[in-house]
Amino acid sequence: MRVLVVGAGYAGATAAVRLAGRSAGRVEVTLVNPRAGFVNRLRLHQVAVGRPIAAPSLRSMVGTGVTLVEGQVVALDPDAGRATVAGPDGMNEVAFDRVVLATGSTTDVTVPGAEHVHAVGDLESARRLRPALATAPTGADIAVVGGGFTGLETVAELAEARPDARVRLVAAGEVGGWFTPRGRDHVQRTLGQLGVEAVGDTRVRAVEPGRLLLDGGGEVPSALTVWCGGFAAPPLAREAGIAVDDRGAVRTDATMRSVSHPSVMAVGDAGHAPGPGGERYSMSCQYAFPSAAHAADLLRAEVLGLGPGGALDLGFTARCVSLGRGHGVLQPTDKADVAQGRAVIGRGAVAAKWVQVRGVVAAVGLERRLPGAARWPHAARSRDAAVTGPAT
Repeated sequence: MRVLVVGAGYAGATAAVRLAGRSAGRVEVTLVNPRAGFVNRLRLHQVAVGRPIAAPSLRSMVGTGVTLVEGQVVALDPDAGRATVAGPDGMNEVAFDRVVLATGSTTDVTVPGAEHVHAVGDLESARRLRPALATAPTGADIAVVGGGFTGLETVAELAEARPDARVRLVAAGEVGGWFTPRGRDHVQRTLGQLGVEAVGDTRVRAVEPGRLLLDGGGEVPSALTVWCGGFAAPPLAREAGIAVDDRGAVRTDATMRSVSHPSVMAVGDAGHAPGPGGERYSMSCQYAFPSAAHAADLLRAEVLGLGPGGALDLGFTARCVSLGRGHGVLQPTDKADVAQGRAVIGRGAVAAKWVQVRGVVAAVGLERRLPGAARWPHAARSRDAAVTGPAT
């Protein structure tokens, strides 16, 4: 079986090495990625302020069992089993029997004035933000839009890097409101100590040079706007005629397979699989790794004739957010990713975040050396042994 994996982030790299290592030589895995270095997306807000971030070689991470192609998949024909790749040597075609879309997501600006904003949703955007931040004059108004984890981490990082600026966080709900009270209070207190002005319970309806226009007629001054208000999948799947949701993510069943094209699987942010309660799983590395590993196991089962396999059973356990270099919150969650229990703050949370941002790279290497090593909380204990089986 020829399997093409598009994208080598957390999900794509994991799917490629797990499948190559567990398929007993019955699968040819080709991994296509726009660059030769791995991008640790959890640290892109640090790229924006000029902090040095390691970019490990993808070749060293995935090993020799995976054919790595540097390039961008610009067209996909799932019916013909063909992808067009634009790379350093021009345009080439890659044939496949199955394709795993792991293209991740990018910032989705849904209001007028998108041309006036910066972002940290991908490496190129974070790099463009860096000189804009560095050259902003003393006392400049800087606004971060979006009170999710990306917005919280970004606004704290910018405030630390530019204490001379007036930094604001504009959020649709209460700032830190997702956390339980201890975590919420720590988020609000820490942002206040960093000099961040919180503007909560409002939405931006337009971005103009020098200001944000808010619902209800208000406005916020902003010479530099960083949008963290939402993410969407790249247009590749939609342009290929594959069924997608309103954010461009491939609609799949619980086995990661496209509801419109059985030869297509989608993992991580690129896929919309039904999670607890019927809603899609939250976009996160906590979903990317298990969804990719599960897809690899199902493809392995298919090629080895081990049965159809079952649905992904994933339960979230905790979320960790950094608030600059010295603060953070580790928030326990229930299986459906709803905050519960006592949040960990202080050094414990900082240490947990340190482990997380470094562990995502190590996890891919571990999976390459010990295929099948990835496990995830709350997975059904009675998963079909024919599908998971022993590592080969």
